[in-house]
Amino acid sequence: MWGFYLSSDSWALERQGMVGFSATLLSGLPSGDFGVLVEQGIGPGVNVEYFINNYISVGGNFGYLLFQSPSLVSPVYDTSTKAFDWPITQEWKTISYGVFGKLIFTPEKEFSFYGKGNLMKNSYKIKYERRQPLLPSDSTTTKNTATQISAGLGVTFDYKKRLGMFAEFLYSGFLEKVKGLKVQFFSFNIGVTFYFGGKKTQKEVQ
Repeated sequence: MWGFYLSSDSWALERQGMVGFSATLLSGLPSGDFGVLVEQGIGPGVNVEYFINNYISVGGNFGYLLFQSPSLVSPVYDTSTKAFDWPITQEWKTISYGVFGKLIFTPEKEFSFYGKGNLMKNSYKIKYERRQPLLPSDSTTTKNTATQISAGLGVTFDYKKRLGMFAEFLYSGFLEKVKGLKVQFFSFNIGVTFYFGGKKTQKEVQ
């Protein structure tokens, strides 16, 4: 009888002094009024972190997310003109950069759970346009910055001594409203981490 088994050596001990470089696939699921305007965003991200000890790490991150209006937009009936009109659509290009901290709950485990908090600056660009008919007067662009906070939980899996994988679920929101709109979204991020420096104690997994 054939079977499949996943086995590896655990390198989850002695993180202190290590530096991790991560490549991340970011996603953003808009919530509230923001979710009415745009669909799920997706984009790349990178971060670097330093392990102060086995339980705490700090670092910096950079991410890009693109949110767009639904691909299928229907005309809306205007009661004042008694006619159907095409709504203004939006495209949000967001670039976030800042610092984060992680509290690792189970550093002695191969699967290690953690809590994470981010404080970032978000430089966003919003493009407004009417798709049908496309008129110059209906196309505008807004650029600005806002403070963004994120918090949530994650899990890492140390597959090899210098290679790990992770997944995390975060809530993110702008502290300032954008034209009266509260911008908030949930993120499910996955990625890989390459570790350098420090040392790790090998623990055989039975």
